[in-house]
Amino acid sequence: MSTEDNKAIVHRFQDGLMEYFHTGNLNALLETVHPDAAFDMPGMPAHREGLQHVLPMFRSAFPDLQVTVGALLAEGDQVAYRLTWTGTHTGELMGIPATGKRVTVSETHIDQIVGGKIVRHDGDWNQLGMLQQIGALPAMG
Repeated sequence: MSTEDNKAIVHRFQDGLMEYFHTGNLNALLETVHPDAAFDMPGMPAHREGLQHVLPMFRSAFPDLQVTVGALLAEGDQVAYRLTWTGTHTGELMGIPATGKRVTVSETHIDQIVGGKIVRHDGDWNQLGMLQQIGALPAMG
């Protein structure tokens, strides 16, 4: 597959993510991920089924969540990108009661695509910043 094809798969993954947050339907997102895909992302189980455990928590905590994907850079079978998501903390998150506060969270990801599916997803996100924004942790400085 070309790097443009791989970028298109990552866009479909992100579109599927937004569909899930709007409708609760994970099918479009899961169609882009190989059943045996490995995930390396803080706070998330290391397998595809982990999406089905983590995403509902965020959908409940931030029902107005919106994602903006920045530039995608592709080389070979890998696609790297940054994204930012925003949302209002109106539901419980990891035992933290709703605060009504808005958050903006940045993430960085690298996906490996094989045979038209994501087979490995490495990501990092600003958990500390999110927890500070909702007031669960004191701000630094």
